Amino acid sequence: LKMVAKFVDDGMTNDSDNASAKSTVTLGDEETSAALNATDQMFQLLESASSLEQWEKPKFEATMHEVIRILATGLPPDPNLKKPEAGLLDAAHPFCYLREFVEESKEESSSDEATDDAAIADGEEMEKQTELLNNIVHQAFTSTTVLYRTLLLRAAAQTLLNNWDTITTVTSGDIDRAAVAKTAIPPQRSAVNASNVQKLFEAYSNGSSEDWVQAWWNLIDDDGDGLIDEEEMNNCVDLATKPVHLALCDVVHMSLEVCPARTVALGSKDADAWFLGGENVSNIQNSINDNPSTEANVVNKKLSWRNRRKELKARKALTKTFQATLERHFRDQVETPHRLRCIYAWADKSHQNNKLDSILVDASEEWGAASSIVGRKRYVELEPKISYAEFRKEQARHFPHLDSIGEEIAMSFKEDLWVLQGKGRQNKELRRDCFLFLLGVSLVDVAINLL
Repeated sequence: LKMVAKFVDDGMTNDSDNASAKSTVTLGDEETSAALNATDQMFQLLESASSLEQWEKPKFEATMHEVIRILATGLPPDPNLKKPEAGLLDAAHPFCYLREFVEESKEESSSDEATDDAAIADGEEMEKQTELLNNIVHQAFTSTTVLYRTLLLRAAAQTLLNNWDTITTVTSGDIDRAAVAKTAIPPQRSAVNASNVQKLFEAYSNGSSEDWVQAWWNLIDDDGDGLIDEEEMNNCVDLATKPVHLALCDVVHMSLEVCPARTVALGSKDADAWFLGGENVSNIQNSINDNPSTEANVVNKKLSWRNRRKELKARKALTKTFQATLERHFRDQVETPHRLRCIYAWADKSHQNNKLDSILVDASEEWGAASSIVGRKRYVELEPKISYAEFRKEQARHFPHLDSIGEEIAMSFKEDLWVLQGKGRQNKELRRDCFLFLLGVSLVDVAINLL
């Protein structure tokens, strides 16, 4: 999971364009092709709908609902909508190979040259097998990143749909500035820029974490001057992380649907498969090339009641821990609100010479009707706005976590799993010690009664 998130966070792509991706993917070709086709249809919809420069709320919501519907056709069904099924193993799905996505070792292995013919033959056979395994893992990784990008696009559309008020709300500082200029502006904008919405989807389709934040920045900056208030800056960072949370949550749920969390209940043959951490590499070519259909590769084991219960319990623990990681990591562990306050305070803002602007504006009706009639004034201090370049300069130093949103979540999830496993071992030792203590007390009590 970390490698997939890191690959996408860095803005890397498997191919120069989607067309070349379709021609190289063989493992999980059905799922990947459907995802790429859905992505193409989505961008065609956005291009046709962006003939209007501004989208009002009805047009915006209708477009986002259609985007979600199109992308849903190219993705597997939501596993949360059906009853969990224990023991399902789908070797044709790319998410089944998540355990094999590791960083390539930079150390070159040095070995003596083999002189025996048998050793040379064994070495050649091992090289062929290793090449075959690497090819399968590469295909699975390519398919996984394509599906993850599609999930990001759907999550971005859902985030846009749920945060219309956050995107269009005008800050109090802008309202006060308009009052000084003797112009009235509504507290909420009636439309968003269609071009900026399309660029946001392009960022999640091909860009990096830095591009996602900048795309949200441009969408919130309605006047296009590149300057936003501190409140809007905080909203921008929060909105940039939400699609990643939703997409990674979908990846975790889908991976548990195609590969069991506990492999011990699958039987010796399936549980020892190489892509589950075992050493069994037999029939790896038959399971993918000879039977490419999804139905031919799905193995549903009839688990015993005890193993089925343990599997569902382990799956529930993993999903619950991941949800807790999403809620706590950026808010509590990284301390995002504190870091954003420091970034805004320490940034060298050119707007208003980085100083407060003290102004007097006419009293509003909130102060009472008499105050507005007699022309009473109120004293307001306006905070300077910040540009993206000024934000980026401080963010790179004090908030580098924002450049690897998905990787940060994956690493935090790994640490939470370590803590969970440690608690399990601790509780097991505690139960053992309590049992031994009670057993010892019982034996002593029986010995005393016999005397």
